[in-house]
Order: sequence, then structure tokens, then C-alpha cells
Amino acid sequence: MRISIRQRLTAWYAAALLLGLALFAFGMWIALHERVLAGVDARLALRIRGLQTALGAEAEISDRAQLDKELGEFVREVPDGSVIQVRGAAGPPPASAPHTQLIDGRSYRVAATRLETAGSSFDAEVAMPLEDALAILQDFRRLLLWMIPGVLLVACLGGYWLSSRALRPVDEITTVARSIGVQNLSQRLAVPQTGDELQRMAQTWNEVLARLEISVQRIRQFTSDASHELRTPLALIRATSELALRRDRDPEEYRASLRQIEREAAHMTTLTESLLTLARADSGALGITLQPTDFNTLIESVVHQHSAAALARNVTLRAITAAEPARAGADEASIRRVLLILLDNALKHTPAGGTITVSATPAPHAVTLAVEDTGDGIPADALPHIFERFYHVDPARGSGSGFGLGLSIAQAIAHAHGSAITATSSEGAGARFSLTL
Repeated sequence: MRISIRQRLTAWYAAALLLGLALFAFGMWIALHERVLAGVDARLALRIRGLQTALGAEAEISDRAQLDKELGEFVREVPDGSVIQVRGAAGPPPASAPHTQLIDGRSYRVAATRLETAGSSFDAEVAMPLEDALAILQDFRRLLLWMIPGVLLVACLGGYWLSSRALRPVDEITTVARSIGVQNLSQRLAVPQTGDELQRMAQTWNEVLARLEISVQRIRQFTSDASHELRTPLALIRATSELALRRDRDPEEYRASLRQIEREAAHMTTLTESLLTLARADSGALGITLQPTDFNTLIESVVHQHSAAALARNVTLRAITAAEPARAGADEASIRRVLLILLDNALKHTPAGGTITVSATPAPHAVTLAVEDTGDGIPADALPHIFERFYHVDPARGSGSGFGLGLSIAQAIAHAHGSAITATSSEGAGARFSLTL
């Protein structure tokens, strides 16, 4: 059987209160017991002093008959049922500390002293009955046994009411949260201005909803953009196929149609592979394996791979390597892909006569890779968005040159390495992309 949090809070509160009341009652019982006995002992001490005054050496009792007479008069002066016993001294002096003793089935508090009178030594004991004291303790115990369950019951009812009142905002938050779905993620919870855990919980829920809304919007935008990118090649493939099949054509026309279909299919394959890479990055399944990598060798290889394309565009492409080894843990194939993406991006947007520099700069326990160009730069308002999927800078970087997924893939690979690509640029003054591993 499931127990609600209200019931659990009430149960814990009741247990804590019961323990507290038990300790309080025990302490009160001990305190009252000691206080009552202290009162009896004080009266016993008065009796002992009175007995010493009446029968002691200062009383100048000369014989046994006078002792009996003085003792009888002293006993008659004691009104509370005390018992006094005087006998000849035998052995060491009796202990003077009061103690409880059972006499003829009744409890007495007893104190003793030694008297020197009538030329002899006597041991005197004074006993006071404890019925009244025990009755007080019994009444107090009965009162505790009746009051503790009553106080506990009232406290439990009050605790349950207080917990219900305290948790009412949680119920309200839960009700509103249940009503929020994908269609109304813009809805937010009311935040109670209480400055406590409930306010922080509501604020946290709103922050989660805001992040979820942004994620869903990105998914929708991503799906829309992917559909748009796929629609164009599919339409061209379908149109080309329909035109080719509409009537008989010579072999060369068929080959031209097939070449166009092949180009669009390759276009779709590239886009699909890019989408698959991003999907794997989102699920943390890029398969990154970190191994010691020589980045001097890597950037020289990447620059050599693109040297022909740079020469065709009349762009100077150079690699700057460090004099000392530039090594760090990385997945070499993935970092090569990042550099190729950044280099391809730089080649697209660097005019003839420009320069592209790929560098590796070692630092203590790290290596910084950078791709810098002297192209047209990135507008300030576009710079925060260049790593978004399907984003095209317009007009400085132009649209239509690729899918707008390259930088997103490069950033995803950087994140998988525990790093990030940073971009700095001034419009018309080139751009610099750097990654520290």
C-alpha cells in the first residue's frame, strides 16, 4: 500500500513528537521524584535536629527516666505520623544519609543519628511515611499517561493539516504540469513568492520547460529544414524520371537524365549522412576514441589535400606547424573531418588573392588548432548562429552553398572531445575558427 507524503510527514512528525514527549515525561518524572524526596529529606533533617536538641548533650538529661519523658514529649509534638526509635548504641555510628525502607508493608524515608545523653550513647532513627509523596507521584504518572496520547493525537491532526496546507502549492504545480504538453510548452507555472523550496522548485520547473520548449522548437525547425532540403532533390529526381519516361529518347538523352538523377541522389546521400552524424552526436554515439595525435602532421596532410582546390581559386593555402611536437589525445579521423569542414568553408568564402592559414599551437597539456582566412567575414548579428543546423549566413556568406550542416557537425565533434569551436570575425576582415584539445 502506497503512503502519501502527507501521511509519511505526519507519521515522522508523530514519531518525533512521541519520542520528545517520552523524554520530557521521563525527565519530569525524575525531577518530581527527586523534588518530593528532597522535601521529605528536609523534614527528616528537621526532625533529626529537633531530636538532637531535645535529647542530646545540651538537654542535660541525667537518667533513663528523664530520657523516656523527654522522648515522649518530643513524639507528641510530631504531628505527621513519623516513627522515632531510640536504642542503645552498638557498633559504629549509623549512616546519616536518608534512605527508603519498607516497614510493616509501608514505605518510609529513614534517617539516623547517634546521641550522647544521660551518660550513654544511643542510636536514634526517624522514619517518615511516604504515602503522600507516592500518591503525588502516582497522580502525576496517571496525568502523563492520559495527556501524552491526547497531545499526540491533537498534534498529529494539526501536523496533517499543516502538511496538507504546506503541500497544497505542490498539488497546484502538479496539476498545471500535467496539463502542459508539446502543444502548449509556452505555458509556465505560477511562482509563489515565498523565498523557500517551493519557489525554487517552481522556478526550476519553468527553466526546464523553457529548455524543453527551445529543444522542441529546434527539433521542429530541424525536421522542417531537413524536409525542405530533401524535397528539392526528390522533386528533381522525380521530374527527370517522368520526363525521361514520357517518350522514347536516344541513349545520350537517357544518359544525361541518369547523370542528373545520380547527382541528386549523391546530394541526398550526403545530406542523409550529415543528418545521421548529427543524430549520433545527439545520442552520444559518435564513437570517439581518444589517442595521442600528432597535429603537425595532421594539418600538413589536410592542407596538402586541399592545395589543388586552393590553387584553382587563386587562394594561398599554408600550414603553420610548431617547432616542437604538437600532440594531444583526440580521434584523428574526427578532427581531420573538422579541419576539412572548416577549410572547405574558408575556401568557399575567400576571394581570389586571399590567404587561408591552418595552424597548430602547442601549450602546456593542450594544442590549439586554428583555421583563419582573409575572406569577407561574418556579420556580427550572424556570428552567434553559425553553428545552428541549416543556418546560412545571408548575404555575406551566401546561401545555397551546402546544407548549412558542416559547422554543426564540426561543433558536435568538438563537444564529443570535451571542447568547443570558437569563431571570431569582423565583417569584411576574415574569420578565425579555433579548437583547443
